[in-house]
Amino acid sequence: MTVNTWKSLDVAVLGGGLGGLSAALAMRRQGHNVTIYERYDYAGEVGASLSCASNGGRWLHDWGVDFSKAKPVILKKLIKRKWENGEIISEYPLGDYEQKYGFPYYNLHRIDIHQVLKDYATSEEGEGKPCELLLNHKATKVDYNTGFVEFENGTTITVDLVIAADGIRSLTKPQLGITPVFKSSDSGCIRVLFDTKKVKELGLTDYSNNEAIEYWGETKFKIVLSPCANNEVISCYCFFAAGEGDEKNDWNNDVSLEKLISSCEGLDPVLVELFTKCGYDIKQWRLYVHEPIPYFYKASETGTKGVALLGDAAHAMMPDQSQGAVAAFEDSGALGYIFSKKFNLSIAEGLKIYELERKERVTKIQAASLRARENLNERIGWSSDNIKHEQKLTIDEVCGYDMKAHIDELIAANI
Repeated sequence: MTVNTWKSLDVAVLGGGLGGLSAALAMRRQGHNVTIYERYDYAGEVGASLSCASNGGRWLHDWGVDFSKAKPVILKKLIKRKWENGEIISEYPLGDYEQKYGFPYYNLHRIDIHQVLKDYATSEEGEGKPCELLLNHKATKVDYNTGFVEFENGTTITVDLVIAADGIRSLTKPQLGITPVFKSSDSGCIRVLFDTKKVKELGLTDYSNNEAIEYWGETKFKIVLSPCANNEVISCYCFFAAGEGDEKNDWNNDVSLEKLISSCEGLDPVLVELFTKCGYDIKQWRLYVHEPIPYFYKASETGTKGVALLGDAAHAMMPDQSQGAVAAFEDSGALGYIFSKKFNLSIAEGLKIYELERKERVTKIQAASLRARENLNERIGWSSDNIKHEQKLTIDEVCGYDMKAHIDELIAANI
């Protein structure tokens, strides 16, 4: 191992979404100087519910985040229902989940957890120097050899480490010599929210207290429903067969109620009534299948500068394992732990360990998420009760993972 004198790093985080904010928080708490650069005028998070399994929740707890501020619902089971009438087919009780894996299975509204992470990253309170958040800073040039970043507004900076959390359409990735390989899925997704108060006022079926992720249908075309925001909101993801016209729809486009209902032919009338009378914030996006990328970082020849890809920029995946945001939390936890005083690694050494730890794990989760797009029995939880195969992803592998121990082993073996 190279003997280095520990010093705080100047870190630029490109992207103010969940991945960027969690990376900033993790690095701040290790004593580094962090600035977050968000490309838009507001570093906001859109979307509906977000499931946060224990492998993500453990890191937020590690960073001192008070989950109550994010208004979580603690999930207690998974429920399969018949598409046509909502009759329960089977249940997977989470039972002793918290006891077994150390943390609850949280369900959150994206907007809530985004605000909480932003507050913790930038607040004067907490360990480390508060992160600075700069809006309207779209990075157009990133040089891993020098740590130089140029923004569309003319601003330039030079830092030790760039963390590129700039999403599926990452502008950083091509500058590291990576050409993304992806194709359109034959699936699209429409999200719709229900206000629990309105559901109750109208006397409609209320799923807010079921403490569950509920599924209508078992194939690639299904409905996924769950409560969030202290049970005040019901979130529903409707996966449908995308047609030629849907190619034109991009992330977060408005879509009509008529489109939503026509995409769910023969669906349980109870859900159709909820869509019709209570549905709001109806958005559509097309899903894409992303191939794993060849590497997650580039470091300078001197080992003193580097760029790391994080979250969707590194491992965009299908939503069917509910691990996209959780994997970004893990990425952030890995970087914070690796670049702590415990190890005192150079940039190049640390990024080498980051890739060794992250790439194999998230590539397996990517593949399992794609399989779960086709077959609900591949979804962690359900996967534990069915016929095993070599690639099967189990709930123990995902939720019981001890990343710190794995990093300790990797550093001992490779540095």
